Amino acid sequence: MPLSSVERSVHWMRATRVFRTITTFFAILLVVLTYTPLPAQASDHQDTTFLATKQTAADLTDLFVFESATDPNKVVLAMDFDPLIAAGTSRAFDPSVLYQFKIDNTGDNVEDVVIQFKFNGTGAVTVYGPSSPGKVGTQSTLVAQSGSGSINSTFTTPNNLKVFAGLRKDPFFFDLEQFFKIIPDRNYTLQPNPSPPFTVLTFRPAGQAQDTLATFNVHSIVVELPRNLLGTGKIGAWITTSVKTPRLPEGTFAQIERLAVPALNELFMDFNAHSNSNIQTPIADAANQSQFIRNFITAIGRPQGIADAVISVAIPDVIKADLSKPTGSYFGTQLGNNFGGRRPTDDVIDVTASVVFGSAVTGITTQTYPGLTTDNVGPNNANFLTAFPYLGNPL
Repeated sequence: MPLSSVERSVHWMRATRVFRTITTFFAILLVVLTYTPLPAQASDHQDTTFLATKQTAADLTDLFVFESATDPNKVVLAMDFDPLIAAGTSRAFDPSVLYQFKIDNTGDNVEDVVIQFKFNGTGAVTVYGPSSPGKVGTQSTLVAQSGSGSINSTFTTPNNLKVFAGLRKDPFFFDLEQFFKIIPDRNYTLQPNPSPPFTVLTFRPAGQAQDTLATFNVHSIVVELPRNLLGTGKIGAWITTSVKTPRLPEGTFAQIERLAVPALNELFMDFNAHSNSNIQTPIADAANQSQFIRNFITAIGRPQGIADAVISVAIPDVIKADLSKPTGSYFGTQLGNNFGGRRPTDDVIDVTASVVFGSAVTGITTQTYPGLTTDNVGPNNANFLTAFPYLGNPL
């Protein structure tokens, strides 16, 4: 059955998934935009037409890095992908896609540790690493296998990784439908001729705002592991999806999607630039993403101090965490000297929106947009669990 326009919007929003910075609002907004052709979604759903329509299994939507709820010596990494899976339905995992957590623990924005996953098409997932990568950058090779298990069930590898890979309730919460009215360009179904942006300058009020992703599931990989397997201090984390291609040697995978900070690309970056950004590494972000942030802030008539603030915490596009700290808050590594990271309940859209359109953090009150500082959608307890795998049971 053909997907509705609302469903198409949600998918796309997911791919467009949310920036990834203090401007998390855009990030989140964009995230919602980045997924399959469904209603509108958030984070980084459907940020390119290719991911939204041809390779949905490689479409990354969210990355989470947070403290273990049961062991202070452990950390949790979670990635969501293949968004907009309707309630009560299932979708096969794609054995051609390589999924990776990439960790920089030396501060040079190059991965020092990778954890890789591949699905075999018959209900099992294989885990590789954590290990030093065989290749760094946009090409990858498999590292040593560390274990395997069945999808939709929890298993532990011999090197003490607790793993879940399967269907989960989409944890991202955002009024993506309204966001698409504010910035129509972020909806891939409206390309190549979207309506002008900012003809609507407010989110729907509390009581009328809707969580566009509330009725959808997503595929997830969740890993809980000892912190010291990733590093001992500050780290930067991002996720990628890669596939084999005839232009590369056998056994080598080419990156086709990259994600970390929610709504970073989705909010600030022109839709047509997403494909190029997806095949770059964090090293290129200072020159690439920064210009889009500055252009966006100029376009909405706000001082460049807003752009400076966003760039200072969100570029390069990695989620930062300090493994030497017990607990933390969103952007806490950059701003609060704590663990930082991102938890599934963090309202990244409101955090970002309040900075970009309001005076939060910067104190800049010139040309604010009060109606855009919150989407009036908060976390839903049904989306989360208090114990592993932390993401809520599928609908």
